[in-house]
Parts: sequence; C-alpha cells; structure tokens
Amino acid sequence: MRFFVRLVLVLSCVFLFIPVVTASDEAADPKGEPTDILLEKIVVTPLGTEQDYSTVSRSMDVIDSYDLSSVYYENVSQPVGRLTSAQSVDYGAQSGVKSIRLRGSSAEQVLVLIDSRPITDSRTGQAELHQIPVDSIEKIEVIKGPASAVYGSSAIGGVVNVITKSPSKKPKTTIESSFGTFQTIHESLSNSAKINDFGYYFNYSYDSSLGNRDNSQYRSDNWTAKVDYKVGDDNKIYFNTGYFQDKGGTPGPIEAPTLDSFQLNFKDYFDLGWSAKLFEDADISLRGYQNNDKLVFINSTNPFSSDAASGRTRGMLVQYSQKFFDFYKVTTGFDGKMNWVNASLVGKHRNIVRSPFVQNEVSIGKNIEVNFGVRDDNYSNFKGTVSPSAGAAYKIDEYSKIRFNYAKGFRAPTFNDLYWPFDGFTQGNPNLRPEKSWSWEGGFDLGYKSGLELSATYFTSKLKDLIDWAPGDDFVWRPSNINSAKIDGLEFKTLIPLTKSLKFDLGYTYLNAMDVDLDRFLLYRAKHKVDIGLSLEYDRWDVRFYGRSLGNRYTDTENTNFLKKDFVAYLDASYRINNNLTAFVSADNIFNKSYQYVLGYPMPGFAVNGGIKGEF
Repeated sequence: MRFFVRLVLVLSCVFLFIPVVTASDEAADPKGEPTDILLEKIVVTPLGTEQDYSTVSRSMDVIDSYDLSSVYYENVSQPVGRLTSAQSVDYGAQSGVKSIRLRGSSAEQVLVLIDSRPITDSRTGQAELHQIPVDSIEKIEVIKGPASAVYGSSAIGGVVNVITKSPSKKPKTTIESSFGTFQTIHESLSNSAKINDFGYYFNYSYDSSLGNRDNSQYRSDNWTAKVDYKVGDDNKIYFNTGYFQDKGGTPGPIEAPTLDSFQLNFKDYFDLGWSAKLFEDADISLRGYQNNDKLVFINSTNPFSSDAASGRTRGMLVQYSQKFFDFYKVTTGFDGKMNWVNASLVGKHRNIVRSPFVQNEVSIGKNIEVNFGVRDDNYSNFKGTVSPSAGAAYKIDEYSKIRFNYAKGFRAPTFNDLYWPFDGFTQGNPNLRPEKSWSWEGGFDLGYKSGLELSATYFTSKLKDLIDWAPGDDFVWRPSNINSAKIDGLEFKTLIPLTKSLKFDLGYTYLNAMDVDLDRFLLYRAKHKVDIGLSLEYDRWDVRFYGRSLGNRYTDTENTNFLKKDFVAYLDASYRINNNLTAFVSADNIFNKSYQYVLGYPMPGFAVNGGIKGEF
C-alpha cells in the first residue's frame, strides 16, 4: 500500500513540476457550440473535475433534468432508489428520514453532495434527502463504490452529487402547483436570467401533508439562490445560498407509536467560489462554504421534554488542474473542514480535517484512459487514513467501453459514535477507528445507434472495523470496531427502444452482503432487486410506468426475521397543453401494496397527486 501511495505521489510531482513552457502552445481547433447530446456526456463527480463520460472507469448513473421533470418525485431518494444497486431507506412519514444505500452499504457510508459541496451531518453521519428541493435540480450524478480518494470520509458505498440549476440565458419563470392524497400540497416558484455578465437563479418551494399515519403531518419551506458573475473569459465568481425549515410529527414505529411528539429542522448554507483558466490547459478553483443545521425534538407527552442539536461545518477547497502534452492531466489540491456540534445529549465537540489530494489522468493512444490518485485525510480527534484509487477505460467505439476500477474507502466515526453520554443504557466510545473498505469492479457499457443500451458490472468489497453498537458485560450499549463484511454483486441494466415512441428499460441487481464474523447476511440488504420501466412519448403525452421488486431483507442479526419480498408500481402521465403549460398526474403504489423499508414504519398505500406546471 505504501509503495502504491509513494508511486502515485512521485509520478504526480514529476509531471506537475515540468516547466510550463514545455506545454503545447498550439491553438485549439475552433469549435462551435457543443450540442445538447455532448453536454449530457460531461460529468464532474468521478474525479472531481469535468471529464467525458466515455473516460469514466467505474459504474455511474446520470439522472438528467428530463427524467426528473417527467416523473413527480417528492424527494431525492425516490429517483436514486430506482437505480441498480440502490436501496431506499425510508421511515414512511413525509417528515421521516429519507436516505439511500448503494451496493450493500449503510446509509452512513454514502456521501451526499450538492454542487459538489458535502452535506452529510457529522453528528449522525447521514444526509436528509427530503430536504433537497427537487424543483431546483438540473441532474443527479451517482457513482458506486468507494470514492474516498476524491472526497474523503463516508464515500464507501458511493457518492450522490445533486447538481442544481444554473442561471438561464433568457429570463425564465416556472410555477408549479399540485394537490393529492393525504391533503398533500406542493407549490414552487423559480425565476432565472442572465443580464450581461451577471446571472441569477432563485427557487422557493412549499410542501405540506397530513400524512398517512396519525401524527405524521408535515410542513416545510425551502429557499435556494445562485448568483454568478463572469469577470472575463473563463473567469467566474459565484455565490450560492439557501434556507430550509420544517415541522413534522414523529409517529414512531407502529408497535409503539408516539402520537404527540414532533420535530423541527432549520438549515442554511452559503457557498462562495471562484474558477478561472490561468493559461492554456491550466485551471484553478477556490471555494469556501458553511453549512448550519439545528434539530429540535419535542416530546409533548407527560412529562414534557425536548432535545436540541445544532451543527456547523466550514470548509475550503483549493484545486489546480494542468494538462500536459495532450495525453496527461494532473489535478491536485487541499480540502479542509472544521466540524462543530452542540447537542443536549452529546455536548460540545469539534474536529478539524486536513486533506491534500492528487488525481492523474493519462490517455494511452486514442482508446485507453487511465486514472490513479490518492488522498490523505488527517483528523484532529483520531488517526486519519490514506485512500488510493486506480482505474482504466477502454473505448470500443463512440458508444461503448470496457472499464475497471480499484479503490479504497473509509467512514469516520460520527460525533454520536464518539461522544454519546452515559445514560445507564448507552455510551459512546472516543477510541473508535474509521471504518475501511477495499473494492474493485469490472464491467462494460454498450451503446448502439438504434438507441439500444446494455451495461453490466461485477463488484466485490471487503470491509473491516465496522462500527457496531452492542451491549457489553455491564449491559450498556457501546459502539466498537468489531465487525467485518464481504459484499459481492452484479449490476445489469438495459434500455430497449421498442418503437420510436415506446421504450422499455430493465435493471437487475444481485447482492451478497455478508457479516464475516457472524456468517450472516447484513440487515436490510435484499439479495435480488428488479427495476422495470416503460415510457411512452406520443404527441403531447408523456406516460411512464415503473415497477420495483425487492427481495427478502433480514431485520435481525440472527437472520430469523425478515421483511418479505414485495413489488410496488408507479404510474406518471403529463400532457403539454401548450408551449407554456403542462398538466400532470402521478399514482404511487398503484396496486395498494402493504410494504416497509424499515421494520415498523409502513409506507403509504395507493396515493394520487395531480397539478399544473407553467414556464414563461
């Protein structure tokens, strides 16, 4: 491992410090405006910089704006949960936790970003996906498998990068209103424009619902804004900000419901950055951000009690990319974070993370792309870790490739894991080590001019030092690094154009997620998952059907109890009235199946939402 790290650093330095004057100064061939198709192929998440999708060496999905607007989604976990190797974690009520598992990981092992800004809560280790306004999303990039060499902690199962809308070239206003079952209401308003070199985007959304259970009522307000200013050619500054607040009942599990308790969330952030091209093939970016959050839980039963927790993350990112000789690109930089928590249960704590990193991309001939990199995360409150990665993609033709990737990942203990106070039943462990994983994958993506697409990936991961809460000899529950796991799986997906207007897509995931120490299956990991989709675009109609079959999921470590396999289906339809107005209707759980993602928290039955969207 150390040899690999040294080799990466040496090779990076050799290329990085070649005198700039040796770089090619040939003028780039003049090119016209990229087509929409080409733009859709540019991704940013796999290596943290822009790259063509054809050079990506790992399994990746992109949920674009058309897919997001064609289906009525209440939160980000719904479109992501329809991907292969993805399983939703949903506590049913609209105010309940919504998160995601990738490739058999826990929800805490999936890093969530908004415009590449991390939003994972350092206190709990999770990101609340229902607090991201779907209306403001341009696309969602999802990479599977460890990505700690690029992003650091939590990127064991993968990364979900939510990329929000940018200022539009022409003034644009969008209004959306919908109403549905459980008196669910959604209202949103956005406005965007560019005025010379200044651009802005603003979005406000309101959601409310009585919920599908007693004490599951919910209400939220969400504001987001983006501003950018073009200082010069390839030289831009930007400022993003937002505020979120909600209030929701917490009904608890059906076996022991809590009919009076509720919680309030308050979140805000700002994100300030500058990006510029220093000279030909050399780019630099600077970024500073702050995330603030506060959670208040109120138990209204007798006796009255409340708990509050607030957190803050301040981060800075400096990144420099240089391309040499048209075949080699190096990206290096420094990522720093400071995390605070002030909670009635765990008290006041802080940590600092300092992370230098480097990524390399090498083109070998016209068809082979190789990448290798390393990141060193140093924590102030426990031992850090070094995360390497390497991958290669062989381009068969314009539409097809073979790919391979190896990576190491880790997840840092949360503040709750480290500092939970002794209350007679539970206690944190300040001596915890980070969870670690090693993973490799191999697969192919095939595309044809007819529109047919085929993709398959085999992956395997080994994990150790998994943090597990268990009772000790004194019957007090404490976390410790005791578990290890092995996860193997296969992803397959295909898109088949049946006619010019009708398309069929199929996804299948096989997952064998085992606790090595107990020789048992990991909890809530389905061995089989099938995703079926059918889309029809005819005249002014857009109709989409989706069905998901999820296999048995064990709910206890002895593997004696489990959630039974289920099949849930959804139907969405929209009709374009004219160039400005579109009417839509969405039916969830159309067969009214009883099912749960988490034991004791039933999902809603058959539900209908309908509304209208105007763009001016």
